[in-house]
Amino acid sequence: MPRLLLTLLLLWSVATILNAAEPRLKISVSGVNGELKTNIYANLSLQQRQAGGTVLDEQTIRRLHHKAEREIRIALQPFGYYKPEITSQLTSTEEGWLASYRIRPGAPIRLSQVEISIHGAGENDPALKRWRDSFPLRKGDVLRQQAYEDAKGELLQLLQERGYLERKLERHEIRVDLRNYRATIALSIDTGPRYRFGKVEFRQEILKETLLQQYLPFRPGDPYDADKLLELQRSLSNSGYYQRVDIQPLLDQAKNGRIPVTVALEPRKPTRYTTGLGYGTDTGPRISLGIERRYHNRLGYKISGDVRLSEIRQEATARYRIPLERPQSDFSELIAASVNEETGTSSRRTRKIGISANHQLRYLQRTVAITYEIEDYRIADRSDYSALLIPLVSLQYLKADNRIHTRRGWQARATLKGAWEQLLSNTSFIQTQFGATFIHSFGNRGRLLARGEIGISWLAELAELPASQRFFTGGDRSVRGYRYASLGPEDDSGRTIGGKHLLTGSLEYELPLTKSLSLATFFDAGNAFDSFNDFTLKQSSGFGLRWFLPVGTLRLDLASAFLEEDRPWRIHLSIGPDM
Repeated sequence: MPRLLLTLLLLWSVATILNAAEPRLKISVSGVNGELKTNIYANLSLQQRQAGGTVLDEQTIRRLHHKAEREIRIALQPFGYYKPEITSQLTSTEEGWLASYRIRPGAPIRLSQVEISIHGAGENDPALKRWRDSFPLRKGDVLRQQAYEDAKGELLQLLQERGYLERKLERHEIRVDLRNYRATIALSIDTGPRYRFGKVEFRQEILKETLLQQYLPFRPGDPYDADKLLELQRSLSNSGYYQRVDIQPLLDQAKNGRIPVTVALEPRKPTRYTTGLGYGTDTGPRISLGIERRYHNRLGYKISGDVRLSEIRQEATARYRIPLERPQSDFSELIAASVNEETGTSSRRTRKIGISANHQLRYLQRTVAITYEIEDYRIADRSDYSALLIPLVSLQYLKADNRIHTRRGWQARATLKGAWEQLLSNTSFIQTQFGATFIHSFGNRGRLLARGEIGISWLAELAELPASQRFFTGGDRSVRGYRYASLGPEDDSGRTIGGKHLLTGSLEYELPLTKSLSLATFFDAGNAFDSFNDFTLKQSSGFGLRWFLPVGTLRLDLASAFLEEDRPWRIHLSIGPDM
């Protein structure tokens, strides 16, 4: 045992002596900063060997220091500096060795000519023209070799994505003339023929192939474009039928200028169940239950049903959805619903059936529908019954960076509907509504939200209009400071009976406190009314907190109806998406 301790002590002593004898090295680079300095350090052998943990003796340090000037010149060339002045020095200090390099990069070399030639079948391809127009280097620019290499790589990738599988780089070079201190770029490419889409094979069993073919944003024989495959993947993923979509263009199996494509699809479970809980000062506690049959048959029809319950409203709805010619965005829907609602101003029981056709073109959605509604209702002390056959047309335009938490976006919607007494209805009316929401973020300085809505009705007698077709306002998402649906024309007893027309607006500003919490201040105004001659603008203002959750924004507001005699304050709590 003493012999083992003596051996370990001897080894430790030798290691200490060797470590003390090992020269320490410090490297200093001055005169340049940023990417120039970073690249110099990355190319210096001294730096690499030291960072790698290699033991450097004096002879190695002197040898690598001798190579440093050449390495620095090479490191500067990708940024256009070909004539730097370098002062190098290696000195021994008490702490070890100091290798210092002072650099004056001088004037960068500039491009006297940039020649880009694209010929072949892709000569007039718009995507290749856009690439050429955005080429990062122009005549007179500083030569940056990495920018050239990146742009060349983008071109080769783009050519493959556009179906030019036989592309050839005929010429690709950078020439540097140090005598005249200028450089030229020459890039010439023959795209070869553009391949086309071949047969598309769908590998799945739940839907008919004829339906899946309607999802294709291309047809066999169209010019190949990888972006079209991404569009197809998004459409199939968003269809609700499949949980995994794997699309493979078989480039190595291309024949006769055609590229076959396989689409492997893994279906979702056929039935989906949903539940939800919520709370709002307008509705009180609420719960929702839903069921959806994602693919009722091989034609892609869907059946769904949901029940929504709250203190003031109970609703049950069943839907039967049928895909149309563009199933990724268009569908027809059969609907049956029953609604019971009781507010402080009215109560109703509405049963309806209907059919709608929905079409979407990018940001614009159009809905054409016809419904038959039977309603028993009570407003003030008057109870009545209505039966209405209501045709409806609505347009909605929505453009937002994120519908849940919108930083920039806006939404506009317009609806026109009505009924005719001679066509299965016990009254006649025409009604139109327009609404808009605008959201703009100022980064860390906050967010501005503005919204407005106007509704106009044409009819002989308001008394013939059921509660569901009258305008009421007030509440969490309209004029805060007032109870839900409490604003509108009143009868002789002062009870709100709803109006023919509607006008509301709101302006709100949010100031961030943390990443997920903001302070808000707002001003709301509006009312429901029967004519502009007796229109009274109700107003409120207040402040609140915003808590940004994954499912939407939790809004807690304290609002004052400051024009009222008693200036009441009211708390409003709601949760939901911004758009």
